This record gives sequence, C-alpha cells and structure tokens, in this order.
Amino acid sequence: MRLNLPNLLTLSRLILAVVFFALVSSDDPRVLDWAEFVFVIACVTDYFDGYFARKLKLVTALGRIGDPFVDKVIICGGFAMLAGRCVVIAPWMVVVLISREFLVSSIRGYAESRGIAFGAELAGKVKVVVQMVALGSAIYYHAHRTLPFLGPSVSSWVMIASLYLALVLTLVSAITYVTKAWDALRELRQT
Repeated sequence: MRLNLPNLLTLSRLILAVVFFALVSSDDPRVLDWAEFVFVIACVTDYFDGYFARKLKLVTALGRIGDPFVDKVIICGGFAMLAGRCVVIAPWMVVVLISREFLVSSIRGYAESRGIAFGAELAGKVKVVVQMVALGSAIYYHAHRTLPFLGPSVSSWVMIASLYLALVLTLVSAITYVTKAWDALRELRQT
C-alpha cells in the first residue's frame, strides 16, 4: 500500500468527513457555516486527488477504491445527517442515493471479480458534482433558510430543483452502470 499525494488527499478527505459530520449535526447557523467550509475543502481535495493521480501517473488500487468510497461517505452521510432536519431533504431521497451506491458498488465488485474493468463513467462523475452542489446548497439553506442572492421563496424552489436534478442524475447513472455491466457480462459469456 503506497501513500502517494493523491492517496494522502483522499485520506485527508476522510478525516475532513469526520469533522464535517460533527459540524453538520448542529443547528447553529455559525457552526453550519463551518460545516459548509469543511465540505467545500473536501470537494476541492476530491478534484485534486484525481487530477494529481492522472497528471503524475500515480493511479493506484488504493486510490481507485478509496476515492469513490470517501465520495460516498461524505455525500450519503451528509444527506443522511440533514434528512428530516433540512425541510427540503426527505428521508426517501437519501434512500434513493444510498441504494444507487450499494447497487453500483455491488455491480462493480462482481464485474471486477470476473476480470471486467469497471471504471467511473461520465454519468457517475456528473452525478457526484451535482450531488455536491445540491448538498452544499442544502447546508447553506438549512443554516440561513435562503440561498445567497435569492429570496426565501426562490431559494426553496432552487433547492428543490437541485435536489431533484441530483436524484434524476443518480438514477440515470445507475442505469448507465447497470447497462454497462449487463453488456460486459453478456460479452464475457459469449467468448
């Protein structure tokens, strides 16, 4: 196991996740602002760990497993922590997000055990970005009952739209991965 720069960034994101969960569990707007700050730092390090892994050719098995794992921990955990507390996040939404992650992780594990490379798809990467934006917006909305530069009524509509967009992309990426796995397994059986 090699702890290169991208892997250290992934590990730092896991530590940031613990701090983030401690902060986001509060209902104090000042503490939630700190949670938002930690979350943004975690999102930025998510970008840089992938960037450095590709740029410096430091892609490792640890990074391939650790990076998406930490993404799931932060995003699913953040939504779970806000479900029921933030008026725009319903518990069923969190169930959809987590179910997709279990499904895709199971498919990925099975496919790779059969020798089929199962890397990230564009739909999955877009999904993560939209989920990060929706979660970051939800934290701010929960703290201030509005979004920056928007009134309360417009903010609630923007929040609802961003959450539903994240849910739609979650389902689209799940379908993309299921289709990819189905085709790859069918092709494997034919050879």
